[in-house]
Amino acid sequence: AAFVDPACCIRFDNAGRLDPASYALLGDSLKGEGRFIVPGFYGAAPDGRVKTFSRGGSDITGAIVARATMSRLYENWTDVSGFLMADPRIVPDPKPIQEITYQELRELSYMGATVLHDEAIFPVREPGIPINIRNTHRPDDPGSMIVPRRESTSPVCGIAGRKGFTMINIEKTFMNKERGFGLKV
Repeated sequence: AAFVDPACCIRFDNAGRLDPASYALLGDSLKGEGRFIVPGFYGAAPDGRVKTFSRGGSDITGAIVARATMSRLYENWTDVSGFLMADPRIVPDPKPIQEITYQELRELSYMGATVLHDEAIFPVREPGIPINIRNTHRPDDPGSMIVPRRESTSPVCGIAGRKGFTMINIEKTFMNKERGFGLKV
């Protein structure tokens, strides 16, 4: 396999944000036949010094690679079979989430769901590349699909929480035209 050094093609701006030019630079480095190895966790600052990603850098790097290659799917292999509707340490035997949107995942991640780093969504969201969270220990499990849009099959996608903080996100067509909807909730 060919080694691709992220310091040569994943760039950060002066504020520490990913430079969008990284997608073309990395994409050019990943053209051709064969396999490529792209380590996660780092890139380069404007002055050329190596800059590391925060926690979850491999998730973010995988998403950057998926976008740079315009992949049809980004598979993120980890130690769990996707997302669960609730924390199994609190709720016994929670159901798996089969499909979740980028936005729903960001909300759950912000509140404590940590299967995928929430910043890994940004590179793939704009081009609409779905993410499939898969389990390396149980490769036949379907995992969870993270998609741009989905048809709701249940009233609750997932539940996550933090002490001292409450947030409820409700989506409903014509909710603003229904009198007393907030009171009913």
